[in-house]
Amino acid sequence: MIKCDCEQRTHCTCDRGVVCAKNLGFRRNGNVVLHDITFCLDEGVFLGVIGPNGGGKTTLLELIVGLLRPTEGTLEVFKSPPTNLGSKRQWIGYVPQRHHIDPRFPVTALDVVLMGAALSVGLGRRYPGELKKRALALLDRVGAAELADRPIGQMSGGQQQRVFLARALITQPKLLILDEPTSGVDSMGQQQFLHLVRGLRDELGLTVIMVSHDVAQLGYYADQIACLNRTLHWHDKASLLTEHIVRDVYKCELDAYVERVREFDPSDEKTSAP
Repeated sequence: MIKCDCEQRTHCTCDRGVVCAKNLGFRRNGNVVLHDITFCLDEGVFLGVIGPNGGGKTTLLELIVGLLRPTEGTLEVFKSPPTNLGSKRQWIGYVPQRHHIDPRFPVTALDVVLMGAALSVGLGRRYPGELKKRALALLDRVGAAELADRPIGQMSGGQQQRVFLARALITQPKLLILDEPTSGVDSMGQQQFLHLVRGLRDELGLTVIMVSHDVAQLGYYADQIACLNRTLHWHDKASLLTEHIVRDVYKCELDAYVERVREFDPSDEKTSAP
């Protein structure tokens, strides 16, 4: 992520900016949720977003995907307002916060993945055979091939999130947005998921925005870390997170130059990702 240099322009026109905000703000019922946020996220960057509950993380993601409209400033995704993306909307893959799923819900993992392409195929139309092949290939890539015919309600939280990740990728997006996808998943499952996301970023040329409370692991896998607590602060080298940063993260104090110290050590045999 870089500071936007388009201070004199109505819209951000940074050459490589996938998501660009200028003086972005959002109010809900008169209360300030986000205030004066300006940044550009470069193509190919894995950005981790951290911050306290109520700090505006989910709101920022919902603005980026067009579920909400800014009340101040401007926001552009692929050079267009998020609410006016047209055919470029399929360039965004979105995994929202996981919600409770009724175990009786009668859809399989394959059904869930295919639902991600419903708008591009057309409501009520049959899914082409090639799309089903892609869905099965994605389930295999995220380590969930054996779940293709299993009802989504009969899976663990970690298994469900892998299926939802495959669904987000079915339209071959350029931007992948993940809102606390490892919430409720154990430490090993979180690490494996982050390892998977970074691998997909590299293979598919994705730009990734991921919200997580796991600062230590996110700090290793992400390229950059942004802390959001109504206003935005970022740290360009995620690997430089220290115990002091972890302790102060909810105050969003990410400006100091720090030595590399991590609680999470990916070289440790007990925690290393496959």
